[in-house]
Amino acid sequence: MKIAIVTDSLTNVREEDLKRYPFIYYAHLNVVIDDKSYVDLKEITNEQLFRFIDEGAAYSSSLPSPDVFVTIYEKLLAEYDMILSLHCTENVSGTVNSARIARETIGAEDRITVIDTNTASIGTENIVVKVCQLMEQGKTFDELVKAIDYYSTHSKLYLTINDLTTLVRTGRISKTASRIGNLLHIKPIVGFEKVKLEVMGKVRTKKRLLKWMLDKLQGDIEQSGKQIVRITHVNSIDLAHELKDAMETLGDKAEVYISNEISSVMAIHFGRGGIGASWMPAAYSI
Repeated sequence: MKIAIVTDSLTNVREEDLKRYPFIYYAHLNVVIDDKSYVDLKEITNEQLFRFIDEGAAYSSSLPSPDVFVTIYEKLLAEYDMILSLHCTENVSGTVNSARIARETIGAEDRITVIDTNTASIGTENIVVKVCQLMEQGKTFDELVKAIDYYSTHSKLYLTINDLTTLVRTGRISKTASRIGNLLHIKPIVGFEKVKLEVMGKVRTKKRLLKWMLDKLQGDIEQSGKQIVRITHVNSIDLAHELKDAMETLGDKAEVYISNEISSVMAIHFGRGGIGASWMPAAYSI
């Protein structure tokens, strides 16, 4: 059986993985600057984005429409037997709903499986890459879906945020959480609690940030064994490497990768200067 994987540009899979798994396809979101639309990952970089913002430009983001997914699906169905469409949680982006509408529009429910991964960015990337590895091992379509279901409830994602104002404005986090995070120059750490973004911790220094992340990872290793970790950042590659080095002190219980810088659509909401880490168990049970 020939299977294609469709994801969205928030996932931003590493180039080496895209080359190894050429059956991964993107539906791109868009960055809107002063009413001009730029395709995420293709037509704008984070450096350009923040230059526009610093110059006072108005900015927002937009989803791929169902028509975008219809075009992608119809093209892939001519070449592949089945499509796995894996997307950022609908609590962060409505992209997965566009994918669902497109599947119903073309009447291909039996050949297209659309899944909300309950995570985002590097969290979804971790799941996508794992699925590709399982495909290499010859897992059946049903086995792949069961593995995705497991990882969508056993993945952790934490991101540091310098300013929660944008997340409040877009309704992705509560005003109460914002007030907690923005007081006294505290750097909040947000993560998913029951699939909703919440402030999970508050630190003031880089040293405490690294320790917070390391403690969380170590706790999950003790609970469920070896973890596969992916790290992202916004203009903070040095800090990303420091976090990787800290996590690798846990030895072979942590397999750590530095992924691409966070996509520009994500960067709009999370701002510059932060890092994020996502991990999930290396082994799973279904």
